[in-house]
Amino acid sequence: MKDQRVLWNPFRMISPKLDEEIGKIEELYRADVSQTRTPEESILIMLAKLIQVTRILSASSKAESLEKLAECEELVRQVHELEKIATASILGASSTVSQIWFRTFVRFPSRIERIGVMFETILGAIRIKIKDGIPFSDKAQNEMHAILDLLAELLVNLRDSMVITNRVLLHHIESQCERLGQLVEDARLAHWERLEAGFCSPQANAIFLCILDSVKNINQYISNMKDNLLELAG
Repeated sequence: MKDQRVLWNPFRMISPKLDEEIGKIEELYRADVSQTRTPEESILIMLAKLIQVTRILSASSKAESLEKLAECEELVRQVHELEKIATASILGASSTVSQIWFRTFVRFPSRIERIGVMFETILGAIRIKIKDGIPFSDKAQNEMHAILDLLAELLVNLRDSMVITNRVLLHHIESQCERLGQLVEDARLAHWERLEAGFCSPQANAIFLCILDSVKNINQYISNMKDNLLELAG
């Protein structure tokens, strides 16, 4: 039975296929890259792949492996490919949808792809950390796990907002963005305190701050998309 919370779905103006995907939405990260993808399929798959990257990083934050890292890198590579497909599909639909819809959603694939770029930066930093055997303190590991865990929830809610969009969910995303921003700033302050007290490896400094800066940028992209969805919902 269709979820009764479904109030509005802009993608349905282009494709009727979304309902078929709802039941298997958690498995969308496994979907291959195909030129035949419709806009909603490409965007939801892009988000699904980034959700999976975040979950892998969160689960392995204390036991990193090059194998898991390579899996994440491949998922991000696929996101870049899907961005081209999704943008082309939306551009092709420009004459059949409203201008406000077009102006909003033509930006979405690019913004999600930029999130992928931020993840590439995170993955690159983690690869250096593993290669050079640079340790994080237990507190830093716990902070990173909490940040990635919340980021995964945030990306899931962003994905769901494109399936069951309503203002309550979008305002919940807004509060999660604020909470994530605060977690990042708290972790940054705690990191400097540990560094000054000698409890943090100097080699870990650039890596930890690079990850925090990337998450901060991801949070901003999510907030921008939330604002766009709120505008359309209104």
